[in-house]
Amino acid sequence: MKTATKRLLMFFVLLLIIGLAAFLIQVNYLSQDRKLSLIPIEGQQFGGDFVLTSDGQTVRLQDFRGKVVVMYFGYTSCPDVCPTTLGLLGAAVKALKPEEAAQVQGLFISVDPERDQGEKLMGYAQHFYPDFIGATGTEEQLRQVTRQYGVFFEKQPGNSALGYLVDHSSQLYIIDKQGRFKTVLPHDLSRDDLVHVLRANL
Repeated sequence: MKTATKRLLMFFVLLLIIGLAAFLIQVNYLSQDRKLSLIPIEGQQFGGDFVLTSDGQTVRLQDFRGKVVVMYFGYTSCPDVCPTTLGLLGAAVKALKPEEAAQVQGLFISVDPERDQGEKLMGYAQHFYPDFIGATGTEEQLRQVTRQYGVFFEKQPGNSALGYLVDHSSQLYIIDKQGRFKTVLPHDLSRDDLVHVLRANL
């Protein structure tokens, strides 16, 4: 192989190594950055108002204007991710200052209206924080709101004492004080990261 060809090959190999190193450094930097959790997607293409029911009362997203709304879709018989995520949300709100917590509204939307209604649903939501609200709706209403927010849910047969289970998305949805969708967060982020996101939207 000619010397010039060898040098050219070595040059490209060196460029590849430098590029890979820069990529790994950038990935590591981003993974350490709390702002990675903030994925702003604003506008009318995603989200929007809806109508549901909470303990016999009509609930609309617009009822919470002036507060940051944190929505989570699940069901009270969920054996794992729902109580874990709502526990995280409750812990994050408790970590805020009282005047900050008063500006946050937790909203738990049950996708299992057959079993989740009235006091049972409200009591479940408020177990995690006294001001949280539990809401659900008809099949049509739930299909509409889940389409608006890109949420999946589907009933699955089961053999346990719980009967059927419900597969569902497990993200947290942040709505700003003007009722606009702001960001979607994974259910397994840390309490401190969630506190950071809430404060950034107050």
